[in-house]
Amino acid sequence: MNIRQIEAFRAVMKQGSVTQAAAIMGITQPAVSALIANLEESMGFLLFDRQNGRFHPTGEALAFLEDAERVMTSHNRAVRSARDIRDLKSGALRIAALQAISMNFLPKLIARFVADRPDVKVSLQTRSSTQIREWNSVQFFDIGIVELPTDNPTFECETLSFDCLCVLPAAHPLAQKAIITPGDLANEPLIALNPEHATHFQLKAVFESEGLTWAPHIESFLFAPACRMAAEGAGIAIVDPFSASDFAHLGLVGRPFAPRIPYDLGLIYPALRPQTRLVKAFVKALKSELLELLPDNPHLRAP
Repeated sequence: MNIRQIEAFRAVMKQGSVTQAAAIMGITQPAVSALIANLEESMGFLLFDRQNGRFHPTGEALAFLEDAERVMTSHNRAVRSARDIRDLKSGALRIAALQAISMNFLPKLIARFVADRPDVKVSLQTRSSTQIREWNSVQFFDIGIVELPTDNPTFECETLSFDCLCVLPAAHPLAQKAIITPGDLANEPLIALNPEHATHFQLKAVFESEGLTWAPHIESFLFAPACRMAAEGAGIAIVDPFSASDFAHLGLVGRPFAPRIPYDLGLIYPALRPQTRLVKAFVKALKSELLELLPDNPHLRAP
């Protein structure tokens, strides 16, 4: 017994004749008759009485029809599901990302990604890089986006590197400069991240290497509050490019800072679970969006 035989049986039952069943299935009448005969042989009883070239359903055929309907419904659902998976129209995508990229960049990207994929279910969880790395051990997500460095054999990691930007109000005199240096900030109130963050130590090292005093006016745990304080005139901040873009509507401008202060992110995937085609498609869209947002970033690895 195979699905084609059941399809032929169901077609004859619904259409009332072999001729119409053949037309519906797009095959010849002898082919339909052969499928029915093979099905009857495998089942061990007749489904139709043949009289003058016409097929009359037996009581067994009527009893079997309900199960045949269920089989065909299940089969058709499986075919649609396979087609949707092939065309990336269905499935589930679980994303865990740090705050800087979750507030604006990822929501916009996800909205565009699912616009023509109504059956794709997406979960976006915003957590610290530490917690996301811990979640990996229980396979909680398909894609994680964390700050580097990180080293863990339980996940695969792909590095994306960016340049931090100096953000300040558009009306500030330093906003006229194409590149801002530590010397430019020597007499400016500086907003930096807390000492636990890598950019704090990198900036401190840069200032001290040029003989400048390292004395941040304000420290923040996240880039977003640093941007907001800069927009309010509390000082000048050096932040990741995502936060700089998120707060541009408040009159902040971002300027390159030299020497470079890297902001490295890792795309991490559970090592024990193969990436689906849907995951790969989303990562491709993510990288494409990054290139559009930061076209001049020489450190961004293109897809």
